[in-house]
Amino acid sequence: MSCRFNYIHPMKSSRILLPIVASLTFAGSFVAGKYTNLELGPLSTTFLRYIIAVLTLSVMIFHYGKSSLKIDRKDIWQLVLLGVIGVPVYHFFFFSSLAHTKAANSAIIMATNPLFTGLLAAIFLRERLARSAYFGAFLALVGVMILLTRGNLKALLEIRFNRGEILMLLGVFAWVIYSLMIKNLFKKYSGFTITYYAALFGTIVLIFMVPLEGFYTKKIFLSMPSILSLLYMGIVASGIGYYLFNLSLDEIGATRTASSVYSLVPIFVSVLAFLFFGESVTLVMILCTVLIITGLNLALRK
Repeated sequence: MSCRFNYIHPMKSSRILLPIVASLTFAGSFVAGKYTNLELGPLSTTFLRYIIAVLTLSVMIFHYGKSSLKIDRKDIWQLVLLGVIGVPVYHFFFFSSLAHTKAANSAIIMATNPLFTGLLAAIFLRERLARSAYFGAFLALVGVMILLTRGNLKALLEIRFNRGEILMLLGVFAWVIYSLMIKNLFKKYSGFTITYYAALFGTIVLIFMVPLEGFYTKKIFLSMPSILSLLYMGIVASGIGYYLFNLSLDEIGATRTASSVYSLVPIFVSVLAFLFFGESVTLVMILCTVLIITGLNLALRK
């Protein structure tokens, strides 16, 4: 009797792990953000978060070498624009939307990111996927919506767009543009180079934006949970997470990356919320997990 083992090429497995690990790091930032939002404004939180992220990425230069920071002068403004869109612009729309609408409504709109990314990638980047891949992305999106509404699909039909939903929709388009710009820059630069300069230029822009919250004039006292949360968001989420996200864009494409990340994040958030805050895991969550994973298998299939 002979035994057969299915060999999985390490490169193929890494392509699958990239969006999964990126999703987990992003999900953790939702939990960490609950602590920092109690003591800091959205721009101030983003500013401190990205200062730590830039320092983290700067340490990584010792591994990649100074040559990894070499860029053409003609691409500087494109990287500046990438940092502006991906850091202050996106986070401004995201946090502002939460001030005017329910978090569930903002999350549902954010989950439409894969659809918009796939549509614009097909138009501008001529990125084509099989019909099963698009169906998988849609299936995963349905699972996310059921998860966010806790199985009350009627809630989706009753959503009326107010100021908060419009702001989140603008945030979605900002992130779609960020994703597509990275795809174009990958033709010339590595994921580390793009991630580093996007974080650096985004942080520089925030220097001139945080005075809107009185960052330089108010006395700020941070508790230990907030400090640890900032370290997590800066080192793991903004540093390592965004780097993995950018690598995933290059490896499996904009549509597949967006479909994977934004479908898995709600699942990981539910698990982390249970571990940190004792929120229960319901049957609806389990069913949605099966639905989302099935959709991801179709979306990631060649």
